[in-house]
Amino acid sequence: MKKILLLITIVLMGLTPLRAQQDDSKADFSAVCSSGQVLYYKIVDFGEVNVWYQEEYPELLGGFVKVPRTVRYNGENYVVTGIGDGCFSNCIRVQGMELPTTMFYIGHAAFAHCTDLRFIEMPKTLTSIGDRAFEDCTSLIDVVMPNSVWQLGAYAFKDCVNVRHFVISHGLTEIPEGCFENCSSVTDYLIPANITTLGCGAFAGYAKLNSVIFLGTVPPLPACASEPAFGREIPITVTRQAFDAYKASYIWGQYTIKSM
Repeated sequence: MKKILLLITIVLMGLTPLRAQQDDSKADFSAVCSSGQVLYYKIVDFGEVNVWYQEEYPELLGGFVKVPRTVRYNGENYVVTGIGDGCFSNCIRVQGMELPTTMFYIGHAAFAHCTDLRFIEMPKTLTSIGDRAFEDCTSLIDVVMPNSVWQLGAYAFKDCVNVRHFVISHGLTEIPEGCFENCSSVTDYLIPANITTLGCGAFAGYAKLNSVIFLGTVPPLPACASEPAFGREIPITVTRQAFDAYKASYIWGQYTIKSM
């Protein structure tokens, strides 16, 4: 009986510290990347990690950050597959970010309020950009989304007031609510052919917008008539094959339509 009790005590003592370490809000380890900064990582799957939020990031990170493809921890190699929610939010000293070709996910608000971020290189493996991922990145100039992106979050680029040109992924079927709201320096948008839905106020606050070009032959449906993606004073340009369909549309027929 004493031996059994001793074994139970040993097992419980062994489990206690493990339970104490199981905190999903904290990173599992850190490593220095090739650009010289210390990044923190969370193990999210067998052999995979996400770059993880750290309270010290806003004060510590600056300049150009190159996220590695792989990191090593406890003798094991881990592939970096994502940027965690809020990971680099408020990192006002970061000026550029290069993401690896192993990455497929950018979390919600991952770069929100990075007001000095001027450059972001997205890999062709990227499939998902979360809600408000780049909100208030006021120093961004040009944004190129790879065509691998098929999921884009609401307000993803809201208040990116100095972006002059967006390349929108041809893998998308929807431009969500408020996605490009207050991107007031953009003069035109090219809407890919696969887009079927435009979210409420997707392009609201378009101070310099001159035109919107639609590549699809089927007119996309506005998500709400009360708050259109952009105002009727903005002319739209469509393909010759799509002209009649847009002209007959209850929504788009109220716009000035040009054929290319």
